[in-house]
Amino acid sequence: MKPTVKIQYFIAVAAFIAAIGFGIAGFIVPPPGEVHDSVLYLIAQFLLLTASILGVGAMFASQKISLQKKMQQLQGKEEEENEEHQ
Repeated sequence: MKPTVKIQYFIAVAAFIAAIGFGIAGFIVPPPGEVHDSVLYLIAQFLLLTASILGVGAMFASQKISLQKKMQQLQGKEEEENEEHQ
């Protein structure tokens, strides 16, 4: 796995853990049981960061696989055409 991908996954996991931590802390600090709007906004930002990192990674992986399949199909067609001409 490339170092950049490792860093992306580390950031995604860290952001997810931070969101959970802030959610729990929001219920514990006074007044108990009431989460302030700024904490909810921060949690949403962390979860959005996590989703975007993982979603973009999955999109690029699926695009790469699709492109590789198309290239293999084109190479197969070219080889068939070359065999027919000989």
